[in-house]
Amino acid sequence: MDRLERLEAIEEIRSLKARYFRLMDTKQWDELRQVFASDLKVLTPEGKVYTEGGDTYAAALHHSLEHAVSIHQGLMGEVEIDETGAEPIGRAIWAMQDVISWEDRHPKTGWKSILGRGHYHETYRREGGRWRIATLTLTRLSLDIIWPEGHEPA
Repeated sequence: MDRLERLEAIEEIRSLKARYFRLMDTKQWDELRQVFASDLKVLTPEGKVYTEGGDTYAAALHHSLEHAVSIHQGLMGEVEIDETGAEPIGRAIWAMQDVISWEDRHPKTGWKSILGRGHYHETYRREGGRWRIATLTLTRLSLDIIWPEGHEPA
């Protein structure tokens, strides 16, 4: 990969991440699926697999955010291309903030709204001629939670 190809790959990855946020927040669920590799792995901050598969994760986001207003901001991405393997892969860390409010509450955790700050740690690879998110880990530095009235956890 020459210098220009590397810069083009970095820009494609930046655009991919912006598309991820936009499609999630505008609830374009079918299109959102296309940003993930088919064998996507979502990892916990400890490195354990939280969920696998682009279809599975897209469906989980749909379920979680269908009845919410969400605003995801990806800031100051550090993107690099690793060419040490047979195929180049992308790596990035994105500073992030998300603000999410549910009509009633989050279907699993019960939150009414959150304000989170942290980082996405991701890898990318080409699949079907396009860069896709291959692994995703979200680490949070802070998470401010508002619970529905009368439903705060013990």
